[in-house]
Amino acid sequence: MKIVADENIPLLNAFFSDMCQELVTLPGREMRAEHVKDADILLVRSITQVNAKLLQNSKVKFVGTCTIGTDHLDTTYLEQAGIQYANAPGCNAKAVVDYILSALLVLQERKQTPWQSLSVGIVGAGNVGGLLYDTLKALGMKVVAYDPNVEAFASNECSEQVWQQDVVTLHTPIIKQGEHTTYHLVDENRFAKMKDTACLINSCRGEVVDNQALLKHKNSHPNFECILDVYEQEPAPTDELIKACLLATPHIAGYSLDGKYGGTAMIYEALCDVLALPKRLRLAQLISEAPLRKLSFSGEADIQYILKQVIQSAYDIRDDHFRMLSLLGLTKDEKAKAFDGLRKEYPMRRDLTCQVVSSRRLSHAVWLQAMGVRIKQ
Repeated sequence: MKIVADENIPLLNAFFSDMCQELVTLPGREMRAEHVKDADILLVRSITQVNAKLLQNSKVKFVGTCTIGTDHLDTTYLEQAGIQYANAPGCNAKAVVDYILSALLVLQERKQTPWQSLSVGIVGAGNVGGLLYDTLKALGMKVVAYDPNVEAFASNECSEQVWQQDVVTLHTPIIKQGEHTTYHLVDENRFAKMKDTACLINSCRGEVVDNQALLKHKNSHPNFECILDVYEQEPAPTDELIKACLLATPHIAGYSLDGKYGGTAMIYEALCDVLALPKRLRLAQLISEAPLRKLSFSGEADIQYILKQVIQSAYDIRDDHFRMLSLLGLTKDEKAKAFDGLRKEYPMRRDLTCQVVSSRRLSHAVWLQAMGVRIKQ
C-alpha cells in the first residue's frame, strides 16, 4: 500500500509508516494528479484541493484531511467515485479559542478598556464557535452567537444582534451554494451594519470576507479594526491588507501542537477503521511535554493580572503578527513562499489545557477552569 501525504502533517511516520510499504511526502500546494495516480491513500490539509482533477484515474480509495473542515474536498465527487474520506472535526478548536483570547487582550490594550467588558458576536457555532461561546460566557462576557444550522442560535434575533457587537469573530466553513452561503458573507452591506468602532476577526476561511470591501470600509472608518489569520489571496495577501490589520497572522490560529497532532491522530484512527486494523498508537504516547507547565502567583496577584499572564504565556498573538510583517515588500512569489515557510517552521505552541496555575489565594478560579487551565492551591 502506498500513502501520499502533505509533508507538513505532523507525526506522519509515527502513525502511518507501519501501515504501508511506501510513504511519500510533498508540499500540499504542489500536489498534482501525477503525484497521486498510484497512491492508495491520500492525506492532506486545507491547502490541497481534492477533486476529480486531482484523483481521476488514480488508485486512491481513502482521503484523510487532518483539518476540521472539508470545504477543500469535493465530497460529491468522492462519494460518486466510491472514495471514502474523513476529516478531524474539533481537533484544533481549543487552539483557535486560545487565539481569540490572546487577540482580545491586544484589542483591550488598543481600546484601553477591560477586555471582559467587550461584547462578542460569534458567527458559526460548530466545534470552534460553540467552544468559544461556552468559554466567553463562563468568563462573564456578553456573547451572542448565530448559526442557522444550530437550533439554539438560529433565530432571526441572533442573526441581527451578532453583527452589532464590539467584536465579531467568524467560525464558518466556506459554502458557495445553497440557502446559507458563506462566500463573501461579510461584504459592503454587512460592514454597514457593524459598529464603526467594531473589530472583525477572521480565523476560518479567507473568502468569507470580501477583502476589497474590508479595505474600503477600513479606509472610510479609521476606528474600525480587523484581525485576520486567513485571506482571499492566500498565500500572498497584499501589503495593503496586511498593513490594514491590527493583527495579521499566517493561517495559524489552530496551529497548536495539540491541535495539529490531534488532527493526525483522528485521521489515523479513521484509517484504522477503514482498513479494519487495530489502533496500536495513542497521541499521549507521542506528544512531547509542554515547555512551560506551571505558573505560580502570590496572594497579591489579582485575577485580571493572572488571566493575562496565563493566556500570553501559552500563546501571544503578537509574536505571529511580527513574523507576518516580515512579508511586507516581497514580490508575490517571494511572499507566497515566505507565508508557507512561516507555517512550516512554526514554533512549538501548546494549548492552555497544558497550563497549571498555583496560588495561595485565587479568586474567580472558575474563569481559569473555563479556559481549560488546571488549578493547584
